Amino acid sequence: MRSVRNRIGVSCVTALLAFAIPVCAQQQSPHAATPLPATDEPAKKAIKDHAEYDAYAAAVKINDPAQRAAALEQFAQMFPRSVAVGQALTEALAAWQQAGKPDQVVDTAKRLLVAQPANIRAMAIVVALDRARAVQQDRVDAGMMNEICEFSNSGLNQLPIWQMPAGMSAEQFTAMRNSMALIFNAGAGTCALSQNDLAKARETLARAVALDGTDLQTLWQLSVADIELRPVDANGFWYCARAIAIAQRAQNQAAAETAIAFCNKEYMAYHGSPDGWNPIMVAAKSQDALPADFPKLITPSQNPNSMNTPTEPVQNLLPQQPSAPAAEPAAPASPQP
Repeated sequence: MRSVRNRIGVSCVTALLAFAIPVCAQQQSPHAATPLPATDEPAKKAIKDHAEYDAYAAAVKINDPAQRAAALEQFAQMFPRSVAVGQALTEALAAWQQAGKPDQVVDTAKRLLVAQPANIRAMAIVVALDRARAVQQDRVDAGMMNEICEFSNSGLNQLPIWQMPAGMSAEQFTAMRNSMALIFNAGAGTCALSQNDLAKARETLARAVALDGTDLQTLWQLSVADIELRPVDANGFWYCARAIAIAQRAQNQAAAETAIAFCNKEYMAYHGSPDGWNPIMVAAKSQDALPADFPKLITPSQNPNSMNTPTEPVQNLLPQQPSAPAAEPAAPASPQP
C-alpha cells in the first residue's frame, strides 16, 4: 500500500478522548472492587493502600503531559490490580494525545484493552491511529492490519449496544457514536480491501463516506471497491472524481495523478469512450453528495460487465503529499563491497 494523510485519525481520537474519565468510570477493570468515579479526587479516595494512593495522586498532579502520561503508565504497572488502573490508563491516553505522541497513544490504548477488553473507545483509538500510521508508510505490516481488522469488526458489533456513559449529554453521546461508527466502518473497509472482499469493503466504506464525505483515503478506497467489483458499481466513478477533486484542492499532485490514471482507464473500459467524464469531474469539485441516480448518467458500453476481473490489485491508499519540496537528487553512492 502507498500512503495518504488520514484526516480521520487525529481528529476523531481527539473527540474520543474529550470525555475520557466518565467512560472509564463505566468500563472498570475486572479487578476493580467498586465503580470508578468520574473525577480523579474521588478515585483517589477509593484507593485504600497509602503507597498506591500517593503514586496516583503524584502522577495526576504533574503538569507536563508527557511526564504525566509516563507516571500514570508507571502507576498502572506498579499496581495492576488497582481500582484506578483503568482510569490511570485512560488519563495517560489523553496526556499522550496532548503531548502529540500518537505511537504512545496506541500502545496505551492496547494496554487499556488488556485491562478492559470491552473498552470500545480504546478500540476506536487503536483503529484510527493504526489507519493513520498505515498511510504514512509504503507497506502496512500484518500486525497493524490484524489490529485494524480485529478492533473494527469488534467495534461494529459492540457499537449498537454501547450505553451512554455517566456525565455525557445525549448530544455528546450521539457525536461520539458517529465518530466511532466512522472509524470502525472505515477500518473495516480497509480490512476488507486487504482481503479482496470487495462487497464488504463497498458496504462499510459507503457507511463511512455517508458520515464524512470529505476524507480522501476513504473516498478512494470506496471508488476502488465499486469499480473493481463485478458487476461494476458505477457510483465508484463519482467517488473517484471526488477523490481527485479533494487531492487537487490539497495540492496533492501525486495522489491526484494516481487517481486520474485509474479513473480514466476504468471509465473508458466501462463507458467505451471518455465522453461525459469531464462534466463529472467538474461537478465533483463543488458537490459533496452522490448525485441521485448517478449510474444512469453514464451510458455503459454494450457489454460493460465483460470487463476482465482485475488480476493486479489497485493500491488501496493514495500517495501522501510530501511535507516539503523534494531535495535535489544526491550523487550516487559508491557500491558497497
